[in-house]
Order: sequence, then structure tokens, then C-alpha cells
Amino acid sequence: MIRSVNVINAYERVTVSAGPFSRETSATLVSGIGVESAWLDRILVAACEAPVEKGESAVASFFVRTVAEIFPNLGVGVCLVAAPQRSPTPCTSAPSIGEQHLFKYVPEGEERRGEGVDPTRLFPGYAHERVLHVEERGSTLHVASDDASIIASDSPMMFVVRRAVFAMSRGLGLARLHAKAADDARELRALTSQMVQAEKLASLGQIAAGVVHELNNPLTSIVAYTGWLLRKTGMKDDPDSMERLRRIEESSNRILRFTRDLVAYARPSSEVAVQVSLEHVIEQALAFCEHVIAEHGVVVERRFSRAVPDVRGMPEQLAQVFVNLFTNACHAVPARGGVLSISTELQADGSHVRVMVEDNGHGIASEHMHVIFAPFFTTRVDGGGTGLGLSIVKNILDRHGAEIWAERAPSGGARFVSVFPILRSTA
Repeated sequence: MIRSVNVINAYERVTVSAGPFSRETSATLVSGIGVESAWLDRILVAACEAPVEKGESAVASFFVRTVAEIFPNLGVGVCLVAAPQRSPTPCTSAPSIGEQHLFKYVPEGEERRGEGVDPTRLFPGYAHERVLHVEERGSTLHVASDDASIIASDSPMMFVVRRAVFAMSRGLGLARLHAKAADDARELRALTSQMVQAEKLASLGQIAAGVVHELNNPLTSIVAYTGWLLRKTGMKDDPDSMERLRRIEESSNRILRFTRDLVAYARPSSEVAVQVSLEHVIEQALAFCEHVIAEHGVVVERRFSRAVPDVRGMPEQLAQVFVNLFTNACHAVPARGGVLSISTELQADGSHVRVMVEDNGHGIASEHMHVIFAPFFTTRVDGGGTGLGLSIVKNILDRHGAEIWAERAPSGGARFVSVFPILRSTA
């Protein structure tokens, strides 16, 4: 049973100096107030062993355990103000900077002590609680006891606790520096990877140009002569020969598509950016895809907002973006009842235009969502896809300062959302 205690100044706030004590002052205090050297030795070891490489939460938890091991009869806790998502256990109230996380120890057998008594304190079941500020962000260390003399300002225990606060403050600072260094290293690795990829693409572009030049002429001849043979009247009496010719034609066209996509992926365009109406580009792309739409019996739904302003872009490249998206949608929808829905809207803040291309097909598997824009990734098993279409889309939109992502549509199909910055007036 928790007794009701009326204590004046039970929640005293103590300001701790971050400056080091001189050897003379420290020796006097230790000899004058009877601090056990083992306590200070434990704090010194903790300062050296704090797991700064694991982050601020790990450091705070480590010092709570350390102080609790030195003084097992005290309630010890830390309310840490750290960067968001550093710890899964938030405090009751959130501060204005970062997020608060709670690390708390109570003596064994008293885990439920004080529950529901005073939610504004970390240890409401104890008569006395002292709060020490750890660092500028507002993190605090709390110690609690029923005996006021134990956590009095001049007690031996508080002398040691202050040293723990100083060591924890340094540990938190080192943890932040370590985290920043790790972030910088990751960014450097990412930039290095991008530079390597850019060099690979530059080389790939040169190779692709040579490959396409060498392949296109013979491939064009193969396709042309195969078509001529398929149209030749005498060949129609030989079904086996007709089937072989059709396979030759399909294979040749597949190689031509691949070389075209390879060049589009690797070679930078010389097209100049101009003022572009996205609605006009979309209609142009639909005209280019008319045969694919008719072949698959797809119904096109348009929902264009008249409030959508123009964007700055390269019309031919943007048309290629939507041709690829529309073609993919046509291949994904069911044989009957396929629907391709296209909508445009101005975002609420008026800074970007959002274009959504949605189908009622089989959708994208969740495990594929993070790789669908990767080069050469395809789920088509019929050999009809090069795996470069969506990668080309992503590259073009990156060059336009636009974003694109895929998500599951309410119909169960796929929805591709692209966001373009609007064309700002120079007046």
C-alpha cells in the first residue's frame, strides 16, 4: 500500500555545472562528505565504457543501470530528449525539440509502486524526487527516495550522481557525434556509388550507340524480309513455315525494342526544356498508344483538373514517360473490362502538379515495390519486356526534378503517382 506523503519541494530542480572540478576541490569534497572511492571508480569506468556507437538511447539506458547498480535502493531514471525514433518508449509529454524517451529503474519488488499517484513525476511513489539537468536539449536524470537526507544536495550519494550526470552528458555528446559521422559516411558511400553508376552509364551509352548501329541495319532487313515472306501468298499453304516466320519476326522486333530502350536509358537527351502542358503531353501519349489500347480493349478514363498550370520540361521525353506507363497498364489489365484511369490535380500548397496513372490489373506484388524502377527488372515471363521501361521513366523524371512512386490502387491494380514542380513566372 502506498502511503500519502505531503512533502514540500519534493520535485527540486538542480542545475549542474558542466565544468570539471579541480583536484584540490574534489579531494576535499571526497574526504569531507565520505564518498566511497568505489562509487567514483564505477562512474569513471562507465564514462570510458559508455556505448556511444549505439546511440543516445543506449548511453542513457547504460547510465541509468550504472547509477542503479551503485545505489540499488534509489529510484533512478532518465528522460532523454533525443532525435525522433531513437527509442520505442516515449515519455508522457513531448517537448518542442526532438522526442522524449524514458529509461527507468526501481528497486526489485517495487515495480508497481506509485502507479496512478502523480503522472507528472517519474517516481510518484517516493516521497522525494530530485531532478538534475543533463544537457542543453533538456534531458534530465531523476533520483528518488523516501529518505530526504539520501538525495540532499550535500549528501555523498548526490556528489556521485552529479559525476554520473557529467559523464552521461559527455557520453550523449559523443553519441551524437558518432551518429553524425555515421550519417556522413553513408552519404559519402551513396555519392560514391552514384558517381560510379554515372560513369558506368556514360560507358554504357557509348557502347549502346555502337551496338545499335551494328544491329539495326541487319535487324531492319530481317524484319522487312520476314514481313514480305509472311505476306507472300504461296507461303500461306505451309503453316509450319508461317509459324517459324512469325517467331523470327517477333524475335527481331524484341531485339529492336531492347536496343531502342537501351539507348533511351543510357544516352542523355539534347532536347531543350520548354513550357509544357501535361494534359497535351498525356493526350499525345494516348495517341501513340492507340493501337495497344485497342488491341487490349482498354477503356480510358480522363479526369483532368482545369486548375493545373504548365510545367517546364522536354515534351518528347515526357511523352515517352506516359507511353511507357500506359503500355504497362494495358499489358496488366484483364482481357475483358480493362480500365486505364488518368487524372491530374494541383496540390493543396499550389507548388506541384500530381499526375496519377491507374489500372485495374493484377497490381504489383509488395516484395517488388522497391525494385520496379531498377534497370532490367521485369516480371513478364513471355520475353516481351526489357526491364528498362520504368527505369527510363524514373531517369527522365529525375532530370525534370519530378518524383514518381508506385502504390496499390483501390481496385487492386497499380497506381503510379508522379509529382512535377509547376512553372514559376519570371516576372
